[in-house]
Amino acid sequence: MISFDEASEIINSAAIYLKPENISVLNALDRILYCDVVSKVNYPAEDNSAMDGYAVNSNIASKINAGGLKLEIDGQVVYAGGGLKVPARQDSALRIMTGGYLPETFDTVIPFEDAVVEDNRLIINSPLKPNKNIRKKGEDIKNGEIILNKNARLTPENISLLASCNIKKIKAYEKIPASIISTGNEIIGFNRKPKYGKIYNSNGILAENFLLQNGCAVVNNTVCKDNLKKIEDALSYAAKTSKIIITSAGASFGDKDFTEKALESVGFKIKFRQAAIKPAKPFSFGLINKKIPVFMIPGNPVAFYTCLAVFVKPFINKHIKINSRMHIIKSKSSFEYIKNNKRREFIPARTFYKDGVIYSEIYKKSGPAMISSFGYMNSIVSVPESVSKVHTNELLDTYLI
Repeated sequence: MISFDEASEIINSAAIYLKPENISVLNALDRILYCDVVSKVNYPAEDNSAMDGYAVNSNIASKINAGGLKLEIDGQVVYAGGGLKVPARQDSALRIMTGGYLPETFDTVIPFEDAVVEDNRLIINSPLKPNKNIRKKGEDIKNGEIILNKNARLTPENISLLASCNIKKIKAYEKIPASIISTGNEIIGFNRKPKYGKIYNSNGILAENFLLQNGCAVVNNTVCKDNLKKIEDALSYAAKTSKIIITSAGASFGDKDFTEKALESVGFKIKFRQAAIKPAKPFSFGLINKKIPVFMIPGNPVAFYTCLAVFVKPFINKHIKINSRMHIIKSKSSFEYIKNNKRREFIPARTFYKDGVIYSEIYKKSGPAMISSFGYMNSIVSVPESVSKVHTNELLDTYLI
């Protein structure tokens, strides 16, 4: 049995190759950029007005006499994204709306609310500065400028940025093909009627949604009875189609724990067997043919989720540099807790903000099978190996979900 830190180091020393693929920005939500993206346009595309008002030539407007300068207002109006059909005299004033392209020689805008107008003439009583209330061509983004860096997760906000810069396709990491294999005679599919002695495949559902949320494509999510041949067949298929394999249950040493033996038939080599953590002590890890990582996770639901959070997710993040949805912060304990072991302990918790301080409160029921904690938790607190008692107001590593 090895420590949590040793287990993490071994897992993250493994490597999988991810190829790039070209995808439409319309289908790019949550994908991870394989390379930098540069703009294909200037943004704004042209000098344009930042206000509804009157466009004028600041040089002409500076020629103010004793009674003020009176500029005739042109009959045309420039609307957003448009210009003029007929050129305006540079010694005139021009009505322009926000986003309207500034005609040549016009270089400043007087907002309507600041304008003085008499008899269709704009009266100017003080000098004007050029480029006032103007958005200059390319002042935000220049054609050829990097707008998103590689390894960025594509969000609604930056997909909008890409569309604004005329980017229609991007190069993204492939979604990591993954397989989930749950074992146990007691497990039934979600659409089956409940029966005595049977439980639903909640771990398979949990793992599939977790992987989908974290850059993977689940190619196979299957349930196998406690039968060595059936598990071998499922693993053989997974090894041909996947770059990550997760198994649920069968990771211990019971009479029906066939997973490791079945793995040997497809070229599996164990890297470590059992980790000094609670829950999920039976967790093991190895590689098929030296290249496909297999996370052998015990079946109790809290233990299963803990391994996804603290082992599987960091491994995925390492390869595609996901801007993680799970962050590790420090929070103060709002509880006391006795720990009777020398293992790293992970406890479902609810983290909250109060009076300028971040606190965490652990779930009232303790145990690797307490699935009710999933309706309460928004974090996991980590209690180090060397700690035997947690006092209130102690700082703990906290995995925010």
